[in-house]
Amino acid sequence: MKKRMKVVAAIVIGISILLQTGCWDQKIYERIGFILQLGLELNEEGELLYTITMPTVAPDIKAEIEVISTTAHLLREGRENARLVSGKTVEGGKIQHVYFSKELAQKGVGGLLEIFIRSSENPVLSNVIVVDGSPKEVIEFSAEFKDKPRPAFYVNDLLEDARKSAYVPETRIYHFVILEYSKTIDPITPLIRYTTKEIQIAGAALFSGDQMVGEINTTETGILLALMGRKRNVSYIYIPEDIGGIGNKIKKGVAIQIKNAKRKIKICTEGDSPTIDIKLDFRASIQEYDGPHHLDDPEAIKKIEEEVAQSIEKEYIKLLEYLQEIGSDPVGFNEMFRAKHHEYWKTIKWKDIYEDISFNVEV
Repeated sequence: MKKRMKVVAAIVIGISILLQTGCWDQKIYERIGFILQLGLELNEEGELLYTITMPTVAPDIKAEIEVISTTAHLLREGRENARLVSGKTVEGGKIQHVYFSKELAQKGVGGLLEIFIRSSENPVLSNVIVVDGSPKEVIEFSAEFKDKPRPAFYVNDLLEDARKSAYVPETRIYHFVILEYSKTIDPITPLIRYTTKEIQIAGAALFSGDQMVGEINTTETGILLALMGRKRNVSYIYIPEDIGGIGNKIKKGVAIQIKNAKRKIKICTEGDSPTIDIKLDFRASIQEYDGPHHLDDPEAIKKIEEEVAQSIEKEYIKLLEYLQEIGSDPVGFNEMFRAKHHEYWKTIKWKDIYEDISFNVEV
């Protein structure tokens, strides 16, 4: 009996060994080119210009990154073309940033981002960024910055710091694609500019679906994020129009940090066109002040609050009118209509109604 058990055990072990054998897909780090940045734009012939950066690890090479640029019709084709000249197995699993030129973003980027969602080897946490200019130039110029970290890390630091002050939104690939497919909230992305010496945070690029339709500066981005409920800490600078700015005088004003932003949005669908009432309650601290009031006087504080509130109200009215003009809805008013006034929403064409909505803003 014991002998028979040993034979059975041996057979079971042998079958297990046969079933569990396989091949090892070994990848040597020094032979892999990890893409850290991807730049996409259109060249003069209307072809897709594909530019990437990869870190170099060879001890006999002084350059910290390798820059490769090629033309392609598809992202996969661009990666395969890069492999032909790199001498490494080019992999996209470590991409930190995907740059789009404004020209390409205006034509639509949804199809290009789709491959990141469909392929598990591509990171959906990559930052989506619009460049005012050429992504290829951004990558090439930043590769030569002598007083900056490696370009991918430099841009990471820029974005992280700008997000803390609400100068730019945080938009990853999965953020963008989810909003694009929702059809009721439009995406926004960071917008950057550059010179031969530095990269500058410029604000936000506004989209309608997957097409860029406008842009706003860092101040407008901050108040937009507060309205969207996506950011609690917002920096705001208020400069009274009737103070300073004459001759060599320095303009006076107040810098505040909004630490808590509460919003109430009420929709009325009665009448010829809908109205939306927006009430915003901001709690802020003064970071810097240079003006005629004394901060130890409660009446002076109240006066400053009123002046800043009126200034922010004007900023919101201007911003909302611009969003209506370009047909971008990053706040998600369309989604609010769909969720809270569904029967009415089914009877309208949002693009036609949106431009006629009356906004009332109280800060």
